[in-house]
Amino acid sequence: MKIKAKKGGVPGSSKKNVGSNSEKKKRDDELAKMSVDDIFSNIAEESSDDESEIVPKGKTKKDKKQKKEKKKKEIPNVGSDSEFDDEDEMENASSMSQKEYLAKLRKSDPTFYATLMQSKDVMDLKSSDEEEEEEEEIEQEEGNKQQEEYNDNKLDSDSDESDVEEEGLRARGINMVTSSLVAKWEIGLNGDKPLDTFRDVEQGLLAAIESIQGNKDDGTSRYTVEGSQIFNAVVRLCLRHVAPALYRILKLKSAKDNPEKCKRWSKMKNYIKPYLRDMIKLAESVADPAVAEVVLSKGILPLLPFYIGHPPVCKVLLKCLITFWSQSNKKVRVLAFIAIFRTTRSLKNELLDWVLKRLYLSYVQNSRFTSPGTWGLIDFMRMSLVELYTLDQAVAYRHAFIYIRQMAFHLRNAIMSQKKERIQLVYNWQYIHCLHLWSELLCKTHPSEALQPLIYPLVQIAVGTITLQKSAAYFPLVFQVCSLLTDLSRHTETFIPVLPFLLEVLHKSPLDKKHKKMSLKPFDWLCMLKLSKSQQGESAFKDGIVDQVYDGIVNYLSVESASIGFPELVVPTNLQLKSFLKSCKVPNYTKKIRQLLEKVKENSDLIENKRKGVTFTIADTEAVKNWEISMRQSGTPLQTYYNSWKKVRATEALNRNKKKNDDEMEPEEFELPMKRKRELQDKHKAKDRTKSEFKGLFDDDEDDEDEDQDTDKLVNLRVSDPHT
Repeated sequence: MKIKAKKGGVPGSSKKNVGSNSEKKKRDDELAKMSVDDIFSNIAEESSDDESEIVPKGKTKKDKKQKKEKKKKEIPNVGSDSEFDDEDEMENASSMSQKEYLAKLRKSDPTFYATLMQSKDVMDLKSSDEEEEEEEEIEQEEGNKQQEEYNDNKLDSDSDESDVEEEGLRARGINMVTSSLVAKWEIGLNGDKPLDTFRDVEQGLLAAIESIQGNKDDGTSRYTVEGSQIFNAVVRLCLRHVAPALYRILKLKSAKDNPEKCKRWSKMKNYIKPYLRDMIKLAESVADPAVAEVVLSKGILPLLPFYIGHPPVCKVLLKCLITFWSQSNKKVRVLAFIAIFRTTRSLKNELLDWVLKRLYLSYVQNSRFTSPGTWGLIDFMRMSLVELYTLDQAVAYRHAFIYIRQMAFHLRNAIMSQKKERIQLVYNWQYIHCLHLWSELLCKTHPSEALQPLIYPLVQIAVGTITLQKSAAYFPLVFQVCSLLTDLSRHTETFIPVLPFLLEVLHKSPLDKKHKKMSLKPFDWLCMLKLSKSQQGESAFKDGIVDQVYDGIVNYLSVESASIGFPELVVPTNLQLKSFLKSCKVPNYTKKIRQLLEKVKENSDLIENKRKGVTFTIADTEAVKNWEISMRQSGTPLQTYYNSWKKVRATEALNRNKKKNDDEMEPEEFELPMKRKRELQDKHKAKDRTKSEFKGLFDDDEDDEDEDQDTDKLVNLRVSDPHT
């Protein structure tokens, strides 16, 4: 049975209106007996008949056929019959028409829709459609999850920890820096347009600094960095790729080019400034010297031209560098000085005076305690500070004048009051290192018209420091000051009388008295300013006095060995040395002094013989100077002896330092030989028998025996006595 429907009407009604209840009931019974497929097939046939019968005015069947072919061409991805079967197309069309028809039927005839929905086939159709929709949704969700897992594994396949970390970060939903994001930044920095990526990298570096400083809540970065792995990745990215990216942004050909001369500098200046500040914060935040070394060498030194273009930021950088220069290890100090020197040389007029003041104060503060371990670092600070002072001698003169005058005030107060507190302001390592600094500056800059007037006041302060306290306890300080005065005389060609102070020490030393105890090792006179009473009673004290006086006289006479007045200069020295030989009976001491007198006499004879054929007068200073230069070039006996002596001393110092380092590295290998109890008893019995036989010979050694009794219980070391 076929049921026709009006266009836009309710199916089941004919062209004529059905009004009776009997006909309606009959129609319902017939629909109930029919299957769903029969109903929809009737609907499809009826609609096709209607479409074939109804043709709009002005249009023929031919026009309709052309219109259908046109629509068919407009549909994309429609191929030949081999691609799609007719049955599949009909099933898709029928399924689409059933859904559309049920939706329209629900609105137009709710009663018939309710009756139709009670059919068992329609219920099955509905349930199957819903299940298909649910299955499609489930499959889509599983596909999305699989795609996300694939992307995560592809980006972070190198580290399982990073996979877990990134999953947690996504779950939190915050703007977290991950390894995949760092990899993306690296690609962007190495690309053609690194500017946008550079901004993100700057924010990432700021977030990394905030993570180690502990101020995440107060931070200004839009990113968050958690974990040492991500922190290291961000810092490594900045140190390796940011500097080359900035060169490409500004179109610089090499790192030596000045960014300020670039056309894009005015536009890019403010973009680069935050990153420069962040790099300073990173350098200040790291505690490991090895990390600080990498940050300085890879992060700050390549960007020095950019820092120089920002003087306010450059000042902040210099504060950080001065701290490294004065407090870190050797490698970091050298890198910090290189950065300070390059920056100060470029901004000499703006920052040189400010930098030199801070460097001098840091030098004074860090030279308070001097030991063999810190001597090399203090030496490096002094030499590097002198290098910076040579950049501008006018600024160097102002600083040297102010600080030398300050030292003169301390010395005057100590001489006038003679109080212990005032004397301690002069007799300390800071005061001596300051004398050494200004002496080395005058030596390096000679000849200098600006700094030449400072030689005389510095020499007067040094001489006053020597004569402030004439005590045997301060002999090491006298040797320190005499050494720097000798170097000043050598390099500035200025006559400074140093020999009287050395000879005075030789005569005041109690070399003939018996020492109270033996010394196992010599004193380190380089790092000593004052001797205690116990040290003055050791044998190393007397040995060191003779060695230091001998070295000081040889050093000074080598400076004046080519002088035309050398024979007259050494007359007082010869008299005092001969007097010492008469009073001193220690063979080891007298042997050195006799050797020194022989070298002095040999040099004096050479000068006297050379000046016999001189035709100019002593008032002709220019001729005298030329004669001395020729003598110095030809060489003198004392100068030759000094060169060989200097090499021997350098070798001894090198071996001593090497032995000290070996002892520090392998302390377990150095063990004192222990004696057994029976051996000690036999030794003491032998001593008692010897003392009873030679009682008169050991009366003077009773005190020494008491002091060495404890030592004999532990060690059996023989120490040579110079008096025997």
